[in-house]
Amino acid sequence: MPATLDRRTIYFLLLLGLCIPLWLRYSLPPARMQSAQRLFEVIERLEVKPGEIAFVALDLGPSTKAENGPQAEVVIEHLMRRRVPIALFSIYYQAEPFLESIPTGVAARLMQEKPGEIWEYGKDWVNLGYRPGADSLIQGIPKSKNLAELFAEDVRGNRLSNLPIFKEVRTLEQIRLLAQFTGLYGVLDSYLQFFQKSGYRPVFVHGCTSITIPEAFIYLDSGQLQGLLEGIAGAAWYSELLKKRFPGRATDSSLVMNTALGIAHLIIILLIAAGNLPALWKVIKG
Repeated sequence: MPATLDRRTIYFLLLLGLCIPLWLRYSLPPARMQSAQRLFEVIERLEVKPGEIAFVALDLGPSTKAENGPQAEVVIEHLMRRRVPIALFSIYYQAEPFLESIPTGVAARLMQEKPGEIWEYGKDWVNLGYRPGADSLIQGIPKSKNLAELFAEDVRGNRLSNLPIFKEVRTLEQIRLLAQFTGLYGVLDSYLQFFQKSGYRPVFVHGCTSITIPEAFIYLDSGQLQGLLEGIAGAAWYSELLKKRFPGRATDSSLVMNTALGIAHLIIILLIAAGNLPALWKVIKG
């Protein structure tokens, strides 16, 4: 084996390791993630009465879509399967395309899997769009006495008070769950601090990128978060749990992406080991 390897060969091997699983839609069983398991069990046990709703904050952009996107997909899918009404919004302007594409795509896959069942916009989910104001908006939600008036319209121009999903939703107490996904620094802190009122805090779950896991774990350990998805690995384990719970479910992107990353990491480890073989041989020869 040569002492050095052309970097183009390394890049080519990594490219193959990433592209082949993605191209073939090949997936391996993911590692078990305890925090993702907790999140799955939270939504599985969630009790939502008529007039109650789940809020999903997609505070993600193109730079974090690879991790936050699959996380949002599996959680939204689980909520839709359980027929929990969902209101999606964001305080990050780059999230606007994903507020529409992610729930629409999930609903389309579910209707393909379950012919005869329908997930309908305005009844099962609604897109409230990007909302400026950040902390001001988050603080305004708990203070509002009529959320339909606070948000007024969805992105399609419909009055929320005219949509079935918001007919009986008025105050924070009717928001049973907040699921928030972001890779932005400091955004999670704002929700934890302000998305509550005296005597009531919705169940709060979170999806983060790999580099913000240490920050998020503080709140998981303290009980302020009831569940956490750690990067693409968390989304992949959640997807595996959905496959076990719903056997007819197709393999999704999170499982395939997690497999591709695992193979790429294995290639890097093998190359590092191979690169150290000549030095090890010299030591053995003495």
